[in-house]
Amino acid sequence: MKIFLDDFGLFLGRKRNRFVIKKGGEVKEIVADDVESIICCSSGVSFSSSALNLAVKNNIQVVLARHGGWPYAILMPSSLTGSVRARREQFLAYNDERGFILAKRFVIGKLVNQANLLKLLAKNRRQTSPKLSESLYEAGRAIEQVAAKVDELMAASVDEKRQDLMNLEAEAARSYWGGIQQVVPPELGFKGRETRGARDPFNAMLNFGYQTILFSEIWKAVCYAGLDFYAGYLHADRPGKPSLVLDLMEEFRQQVVDRTLISLMAKGMIKPEEIFAEEGGEEGRILSKEVVKTLLKSLQERLDMEVMFEGQRGTIKGFMHNQARRIARFLLHESDYKPFTLGW
Repeated sequence: MKIFLDDFGLFLGRKRNRFVIKKGGEVKEIVADDVESIICCSSGVSFSSSALNLAVKNNIQVVLARHGGWPYAILMPSSLTGSVRARREQFLAYNDERGFILAKRFVIGKLVNQANLLKLLAKNRRQTSPKLSESLYEAGRAIEQVAAKVDELMAASVDEKRQDLMNLEAEAARSYWGGIQQVVPPELGFKGRETRGARDPFNAMLNFGYQTILFSEIWKAVCYAGLDFYAGYLHADRPGKPSLVLDLMEEFRQQVVDRTLISLMAKGMIKPEEIFAEEGGEEGRILSKEVVKTLLKSLQERLDMEVMFEGQRGTIKGFMHNQARRIARFLLHESDYKPFTLGW
């Protein structure tokens, strides 16, 4: 389980092998063996060093994130798994075909999942909204055509074709977000994808899901696979930019975050007027506490959901860790790399 600390005045302490969460007169104890990560999204939470020590001893990831969701610090044990050889090959692969192949597969995984999610949405609306269903199918088919173009690209290194990959990714994004816009409730005012600083409700929730949940889980997977966070292929090098984490996130965004949010809105579990925090509340808070609670619970359930991939059944979270290990094996010439995709 994850411990979410998203309220001003919370204190996380330790009592032998248990975490103790206190606020006012309320006290809750959780056995450390049951905890896999601790995520703090509030600026008003305090920790004891003993609690952090307990987390480190038990390989529990501690994520400190801003209210919008972006993690500004991640505490993990200093002992890493994996071999040095994988990291050496990771850097060498940037200048040979392996780096390009990985970048291409990340994009293909993303596009296939985009197309399949739109087709799933179309299938669910075939009887109730035939016109909308056809429009979503059409957008999905358009993305498949772009994915075919990506698959045809050839290069000796990622630098030769990165711009082509990005251009094709952008072409598919126009079809994808145009399709998503048709199923998002119009009162949310969703006009298209915006990243950091977005102030419309749907983009704000997307950013929170990508940054707080998906980013931290992929970060952990990359760490445990013994790879370097910053040496990616699709995302260009920039100081402080965890490019490999961002690369691997691409093939999970649609199946983890996008699909969960669309489902929540369709079921009416999040009401538009309740999404944003009230003015005059905790500084920097964008989403209301209730919406954050709903998002965290639903996204965690999605991560723990069992799916089929390549003939194997497992949780999506488990496949994230498998994909990170597959990158390492691909770099070591031990196996091919196939992106994570789900059918519709």
